Amino acid sequence: MRKSRIFTVATAVAMAVTALAGCGQSTQGGVPDDTLTLATASPLGSFDPVKFDVGPGKPYWQAVYDTLLRQDANRNVIPGMASAFSYDTAHTTLTLDLRKDIRFSDGAAFDANAAKANLARFTSTPGPNSATGEAITGIDAVRPDQLVLHLSAPDPALLPNLASALGTMVSPDALSKGGFDQAPVGSGPYLYDSAGSQPGTTVFRRNSAYPDGSQYPFDRLELVAISDPNTIRNGLTTGQLDAGSFVASDPSQLRAAGLSTVQVANAWNGLILADRAGTIAPALGKPEVRQAINMVVDRDLFRTLAPGNPPATTQIFAPGSGAYDEQLNAAYPHDVTKAKELMARAGYPGGFAVTMPDMTSFTGSPALNTALDMQLGAIGITVTWEKVPPTQLLSSMTSGRFPMFFMSLGMKSPWEDLQLSVLPAAAWNPFHTSEPELAALISAAQHAEPGAAQDAAFRAVNRQLVQSAWFAPIFAGETVWASVAGIKIERQERGYPDLVRFQRAGS
Repeated sequence: MRKSRIFTVATAVAMAVTALAGCGQSTQGGVPDDTLTLATASPLGSFDPVKFDVGPGKPYWQAVYDTLLRQDANRNVIPGMASAFSYDTAHTTLTLDLRKDIRFSDGAAFDANAAKANLARFTSTPGPNSATGEAITGIDAVRPDQLVLHLSAPDPALLPNLASALGTMVSPDALSKGGFDQAPVGSGPYLYDSAGSQPGTTVFRRNSAYPDGSQYPFDRLELVAISDPNTIRNGLTTGQLDAGSFVASDPSQLRAAGLSTVQVANAWNGLILADRAGTIAPALGKPEVRQAINMVVDRDLFRTLAPGNPPATTQIFAPGSGAYDEQLNAAYPHDVTKAKELMARAGYPGGFAVTMPDMTSFTGSPALNTALDMQLGAIGITVTWEKVPPTQLLSSMTSGRFPMFFMSLGMKSPWEDLQLSVLPAAAWNPFHTSEPELAALISAAQHAEPGAAQDAAFRAVNRQLVQSAWFAPIFAGETVWASVAGIKIERQERGYPDLVRFQRAGS
């Protein structure tokens, strides 16, 4: 099995030649000028907060907009356009004290009425991000510098969401006039330069009125849409790019080319054992079978085969998050004999047959299928690989068509991760499984006091998920960020780095 082919999602070179041709050039010696030229895998999309790309497309909107709250490099929520924030004892009323020194780029003032208008529109407008505001039932502009949000139930992800799309503030005048999805009017560190942009390269210039401008040391920002790793590497080594990211790459090779690197955990890769009630695959309804699958998977082998040798894991939560528990990674040592004993105890000593979707079109190689065939076959599980058109693959998995499948899922905050793949209505809980003990632990975490108590409650949820073997995570996905001399990328605990993480070296 070739390292370079395993688990690497095939990507096209999207406008790479045109984009690099328009890039700014770093000065001799790799010391950047006043332009930060950043490669991103995402092309320019909508500037409408409800439609934001909150992954690779994040720099586009973070350049022109500010948010009610922000997150530091450790993903702790800190003040933003709101100078202070506090919950009531029930965590269903959030009070935000707003800054008075902010104006939008069209001159409109930022105040509680402007914030209310933004949140009211967001929560009433359908879009890929609209669910992040579902818990908000009331918005009160108590006074010009104070906003109060009323919730239907505690939402542990509300604060980080107010530091993302949900908390993004558009000028109230632009909200009423429209058109801001293509011509943004915000209060962020940069202004969109549509005239200076071209297909594949989006240009921004400094917003001199931004009150926290010292956090952004570059006068000009260029975002270049490139997904091909070779094109990014060439752009960095020739001085046409200042920073870019690589999925499943070996950072030592990038450092050997004279680049600085930072690794960020962004996903877990492994099996979603979806049919936990045994609806179409009765064997998966037995916890012992799911535990056996976890035990027969050779995580150390998988991680050595994957580019960059990513860390093995047994859990779906990100390192550094409140739910993460390092000790759980020892829960399922590779032990074929023990796995066979678990299968026999569950009543499946000879194994069973299961159909899984073929991921070859995404991984670019049948190596993943081969590895899983060998390892699952050691306990008698026979896999039939069904080819699904790439455009139907995700929907086929989330619809309950397959009882188990290999997947890579992003990791955010614990509550967001539960919303994604664990809660009964979660997209990646296709059979809508719910277990009484787990449901009680989730409710306790939802209603716990934020901080140490809530972190402990989320860790209890994590332990139950691992013990019940809802999933069989294999290794954590990491993105490697590389930058030229003179550019420092501050390490962020997880997720796509915020724009503010790109600084001058030595600053």
